Amino acid sequence: MARRLPEAVAVDYGGVQPPDWYEGVARRTAAVMGEGPWIAVLHSGAGAFAPSLAEAGASGLIFVDAVRPHPGRSLRQVDPEVVAHLEVRAFNDCLAPWNLWFDRDPLQRFLPDPAQRAAFVADLPRPPVGFLHAVAPASGDWERAPAAYLRLSRRYTDQADWAEARGWPVRRADLHHLAMISHPGSVAAQLQALAAELALS
Repeated sequence: MARRLPEAVAVDYGGVQPPDWYEGVARRTAAVMGEGPWIAVLHSGAGAFAPSLAEAGASGLIFVDAVRPHPGRSLRQVDPEVVAHLEVRAFNDCLAPWNLWFDRDPLQRFLPDPAQRAAFVADLPRPPVGFLHAVAPASGDWERAPAAYLRLSRRYTDQADWAEARGWPVRRADLHHLAMISHPGSVAAQLQALAAELALS
């Protein structure tokens, strides 16, 4: 995906640490992007980083099968049942790899190619358990940034509906949560189209 979208940056949980859980990721992302306009592409739980990224200089936000931001609240406050579930599965003071969050590992279904699957697992971040209790910055800058939503799986239909109700450009693909790996060309084309819509808005 990075080769297909050289002007966008995908943000994930990698490298989160106290005390500036969210702001630190945003600063490192902005440093990588440098001067000039850039779009943050936020997948899954990384949607929570939108306020910090907007404050750090992102000129646009594209949410991809992503949760909505929760400024001023922690993940525990947003969804205590999910947090409790993740805490039970944590080990060595870090969250389990994403594919082990479920009763049945979904990777065989999402990524049937063994090489793709192995590469994905090797790159999975394991944030400290403390991240579940970190309060996201209460900045409202992200509300003013141009934003769009790409729904890859039906599980995120409610999030896409929420984005549509805000007047954002929304695209819906009937793929799956990790389609950027299995279908990079299709997802890249959707992101490029949304990025163009943001530039014209």
